[in-house]
Amino acid sequence: MLTVEKFKERLGRPNHSDWLHVAVDANNENQLYIIVNVGMGNTLSAPIERYDPAIKAYIISMLNSGELVIDEERNLLRDRNILVHYLSQSSVYKEGS
Repeated sequence: MLTVEKFKERLGRPNHSDWLHVAVDANNENQLYIIVNVGMGNTLSAPIERYDPAIKAYIISMLNSGELVIDEERNLLRDRNILVHYLSQSSVYKEGS
């Protein structure tokens, strides 16, 4: 099971084989997804509700603090056939790390 601590680790290393990303549905800003690398250039996404509620609370706190920002570009989540906006770490927080 993904814990908040493991989530933090994996979010902070995008070029690692076990990276993960967070995205928000382009048509429903209340729906978040976690996207994970499953290898061979493939990803798998799941609604945030499938994870520990503490992870969603942590993501919301990161958004509210400005640590995560919403990318304006829309991307297709192929496994769900929906458009999303990826969330990325703010450059201010990256520089301070």
